[in-house]
Amino acid sequence: MLAVLTGCVAEPSPDVLIGLRNPTVAFGGTSRFDRDRFAGAWQTVACLGSCTRTEEYRAASGGVYLRRTRETETAYEISAPGVLREMGGEDTLVVMWVDEGFRTAAIGDAEGRWAAILNRSRKPAGDRIRAATEILDFNGWDVSKLRVVK
Repeated sequence: MLAVLTGCVAEPSPDVLIGLRNPTVAFGGTSRFDRDRFAGAWQTVACLGSCTRTEEYRAASGGVYLRRTRETETAYEISAPGVLREMGGEDTLVVMWVDEGFRTAAIGDAEGRWAAILNRSRKPAGDRIRAATEILDFNGWDVSKLRVVK
């Protein structure tokens, strides 16, 4: 007996709300994440949802990792490579990808409310932006809604 399977792509059930990210797609942090190399100033060059133009990360004492956006500084703990959990809060940031030189990164929140392509400068290399976009797409983000941040 020969059985042929077609259309085996997992589709979300009709009751799953697809916003900026398909919640049925699993995603996680990059094993390349290094807290010291990721630390420093980043520019948001493309974004889904509500994002800030600049972000800064720094390692503090006691395993605390700080994220500064606008006038807000939030403390996180690194719970797994590329996974930062807000201390005393509900937010989880996921660094899905960072290039080898730590010049470009794809990051988003675990709830699917926002994602961003970060770069160390305002003038990113096109190949790294394409790679970060592909990573966002692979991780279930709707890259058709990705907008440039100037």
